[in-house]
Amino acid sequence: MNWEIVGALGEWAGAIAVVATLFYLAMQIRDNSNQVRMSSIVSINHLTNEAFDPIYNNDHTIRVWTIGLRSPSELDEDDKVLFSLFMARLVNVMLTSFSQHRYGVLDNVDFERYAGTLKSLLSTSGGQYWMENMGGTELMTDEAKALIAGTISPQPAIALSEKHLTQG
Repeated sequence: MNWEIVGALGEWAGAIAVVATLFYLAMQIRDNSNQVRMSSIVSINHLTNEAFDPIYNNDHTIRVWTIGLRSPSELDEDDKVLFSLFMARLVNVMLTSFSQHRYGVLDNVDFERYAGTLKSLLSTSGGQYWMENMGGTELMTDEAKALIAGTISPQPAIALSEKHLTQG
């Protein structure tokens, strides 16, 4: 057999091996990306449950939460502070979804679900009171304020790249 033919076959086999390896790596990256997205959703759901835990702890905190959402002016000053802390816990969890969406970890469908929860919380009388009188506005990013105001819709998630990682 001619050594040139053997060399050509070797190069051909090497090229096939490289293509197969690239295909395998692409599948692994896709699977890893899906796992990261699912982990992100589980994490936000877990954080949401933890944020609600102190609310459902006893009859008093349930009362503070339900009255606070409906008519915060009926709460005494201590209960208004408690209601504000509950709102801050929940809003911070929902705002986590904004960052995860911006970096492509959370897709549009899941992000819209969390953004909808945030909008529904803040559209209550208590949510509006919290934003205007209890410092809630200070927690909001401009993107969150615009989304809540209905002036923008969720933007498509961007691909995570080294450029985004270095921007922090």
